[in-house]
Amino acid sequence: MRAGPPTTRPRDAAVSRQALLEAAQALFGQHGFEGATIREIGERAGVDAALISRYFGSKADLYIAAIAAERMDEGQPAEFERLDQMAEAVVTRADNHGPGPIMQALIRTDTSEEIRTAVRSRLERRLVEPLAAGLADRGVDRARLRAEVAVSALIGINLGRAQGWFDGIRSVPRDELIGLIVEALSPPGEAPAAGEAGDGAS
Repeated sequence: MRAGPPTTRPRDAAVSRQALLEAAQALFGQHGFEGATIREIGERAGVDAALISRYFGSKADLYIAAIAAERMDEGQPAEFERLDQMAEAVVTRADNHGPGPIMQALIRTDTSEEIRTAVRSRLERRLVEPLAAGLADRGVDRARLRAEVAVSALIGINLGRAQGWFDGIRSVPRDELIGLIVEALSPPGEAPAAGEAGDGAS
């Protein structure tokens, strides 16, 4: 007697939704919005891909949900008022998990305006605004602009490291890179002493 088609194990709604979200984060991070298919996401999650429509609405909605759910590693703060915190968290996450859907959305030309808007909102809420507030509290001039410059530079450095643009950035140990980032991007008089910024980054 011939065996029937393979079936997936029944799951409750919360588990299935989380599995789809995690699969989407991984595949969108690797291949971008257009490169990852609904079918591949369902297969990776081990559930029927039709559930994407039920739980998220559309592929674009799933991408936005993946961006919103993207978190830093355990133990990192929810917001970053100091550049050394932010640099450590962002570089560590990219080294451990790859570029992720946020960076893919920023660099790919096929990203929809809806997704770009969601990405910009997340970057501002999670990185720019807290960093700007921390700088302003310390009396740093043009705090918002400095925060935008720092976040933009950090994204570019991470992308260059992931893509191997420059041998030095690609191969330098993480803690040393974080120290260099903080030294280069800190307001005058705020850069930490050598070795301080990268503590705990490895």
